Amino acid sequence: MLRRFFPAAFYAAMAAALLACGARGGAIGKGGGAVIIISIDTLRSDHLPAYGYTKIETPAIDEFRRDAILYERAYSHCPLTLVSHASVFTGLLPAEHGIRDNTGYDLRKDVPTLAELMKSKGYATGGAVSAIVLRGETGIRRGFDFWDDDIGIDPNFLSMGRAQRKGDETREIAQTWIAAHESKPAFFFMHLYEPHTPYEPPEPFRSRYGMSYDGDVAAADAVVGRFVEFLKRENIYDRATIILMSDHGEGLGDHGEDEHGILLYREALQVPLMVKLPGGRDHGKSVAAPVQLIDIYPTIAEAFGVAGKHEGRSLLADLPDDRKIYSETYYPRFHFGWSDLHSLIAGSNHYILSPRPELFDLSHDRAEKTNTLESNRRTYAALRDAITPYLKQAEAPKAVSDEQAKQLAALGYVGSTVSTAPGVVLPDPKDNIASSGRIKSAMLEFQDKHYDEATVQFRALLHDNPNMLDIWGMYAQALARIGKYDEAIAAAQEGLKIAPTATNLALLISHVGLEHGHPDLAEKHAKLLLTEAPSEAHNILAQAALMRHDYATATREANAMSGGKRDRPFALMLLGRIDMDQGKLVEGLASLNEALSINEAKKRPAPPKLQYFRGDALARLGRTAEAEESFRKEIAAFPADPQPYKNLILLYVTEGKTDDATQLIFSLEKSAPTPPSYVAISETLKIVGDRNGSRFWALRGLKKYPDDRQLQALMRG
Repeated sequence: MLRRFFPAAFYAAMAAALLACGARGGAIGKGGGAVIIISIDTLRSDHLPAYGYTKIETPAIDEFRRDAILYERAYSHCPLTLVSHASVFTGLLPAEHGIRDNTGYDLRKDVPTLAELMKSKGYATGGAVSAIVLRGETGIRRGFDFWDDDIGIDPNFLSMGRAQRKGDETREIAQTWIAAHESKPAFFFMHLYEPHTPYEPPEPFRSRYGMSYDGDVAAADAVVGRFVEFLKRENIYDRATIILMSDHGEGLGDHGEDEHGILLYREALQVPLMVKLPGGRDHGKSVAAPVQLIDIYPTIAEAFGVAGKHEGRSLLADLPDDRKIYSETYYPRFHFGWSDLHSLIAGSNHYILSPRPELFDLSHDRAEKTNTLESNRRTYAALRDAITPYLKQAEAPKAVSDEQAKQLAALGYVGSTVSTAPGVVLPDPKDNIASSGRIKSAMLEFQDKHYDEATVQFRALLHDNPNMLDIWGMYAQALARIGKYDEAIAAAQEGLKIAPTATNLALLISHVGLEHGHPDLAEKHAKLLLTEAPSEAHNILAQAALMRHDYATATREANAMSGGKRDRPFALMLLGRIDMDQGKLVEGLASLNEALSINEAKKRPAPPKLQYFRGDALARLGRTAEAEESFRKEIAAFPADPQPYKNLILLYVTEGKTDDATQLIFSLEKSAPTPPSYVAISETLKIVGDRNGSRFWALRGLKKYPDDRQLQALMRG
């Protein structure tokens, strides 16, 4: 009836206005709504109930999914954390943004980032990460006003990839920053490292799922739930655009790889991706068309009217089913001397370029068990040609500055080997992945403190393939644990000859140098870390100076490590040690106590040696009961370190508690039956005048380690 009173043009105009209002109400960034990216590292999509998995419960992500658009087939471009996130932040494939591995590469300076885009639009930009591989020095933080990557590198880790902090700590940092920036639009990136190895879910997930990947997935879900509750409580959630994603998946043994980085099968590449728009626009929707992580950048950029150089498409556009999605990994080449891999997903076909190429039909073979290359030659030929434009040789990881190049050359780490030289035919990773079982066996021996057996297995692996960079690091660590410091340093140096910018190897040499009384060696290798891991470099440089009693230099380096902040526990530990070495026990204890308080406030466990140094200061101040408590706490946290045992034994002897001292000696042997432990026991007994006891324990150690020179010297008296 109304049409008789109003012309058709009126209704068209009204419909357009209503549609526009609806679009504004659900558009990214409109009305100053926050834009938030939640990245759950190493999460394969088929281990979430939202994608059909039934063996765990993830109530928070399930609830979020109901508010969001779910992308059924989302793919990563590289199964490595730093490489993949660089693609998310730039909308570019790895060859274009410049990062091809987790270490040794920086983001190209001429590549715009998502944070820079948001900052140009008036947004406050913040990020907090849970793994050291996303350290800001790589350029990944460019455009962020705030970037928290305050994660200590424990030299006991077998790789930098295991240096991480709990997701709840990162969540609290994120919430504090977001709450402080509610007065203006905010863009925030929150990165969780659960469920990356080692799988260590807290309760109640540990009891429910064990020490498993799924347990860590459930733990990550709980962190997401607490974060979303905060956003709702602060009235941020409804107007916000929130992207929940993962950077890559996890092998879980499906094709012989337990973790990730080496192979390019679906389990490593297919990731969860959900987008919650303001006002719940399109909530509950599912998108079946394939998408890729480089689509995140244009999704946000186009919402702000920015057209730039990116290779993806907006996730909110109509997407075709036959897109070509490229992925690569140079990890097997750089770390194991095997061939790099490249893959192209086109529709239901997945082509993997390797020395022995493969083709899989994802529509009928999601587990990728049947190679259809021979029976589907036409598709193979088409994808082989289609992948060619994507293939761009990765330059070898190299020094990031002329100064670092000079330092490397001075130390003898120059050139490259077969692992990085272009044009060399290398073994196919899938043919060699079986050796990952040998690697895992050696690592298990290491983790079980069977260091002698671990060194045997690592040595055998290197005999078969001396280009296995990561194995040189593991071998060196195992040697150090049994007191073979010179051999450990030599092994790490061999690894550095293969990859002169391998941060973990330079770090290992520095720490072993400090432990073995070689401050000059530690200092030279620490300087290699100044660009890639400056905090740890200053830490080592400070300790080297302290060993020389150069207190001015040690203090300067400790302050450089803190970056002007008084909330860096490792820096405060160093300042405390510097005071103690000068006899300023009260001042030193105050710094150590401050470091402990900060860790407790952040709900972090005390770092290695903190309680040990506190115990030392307290004992020297005559506060023996408190000293005993500190030494006990250090032993409980780090039962394989002989130093706190040694000091506590001495404390017990001075107090006449010989039975307690004896019991502690046997506890050390049980926890860490290694040469350093037997040396510590023998030396301690020698200090207190028990020469027979000293020789007894030296002999006891020699029965297991007959070639150990320190034990031989102690046996001779």
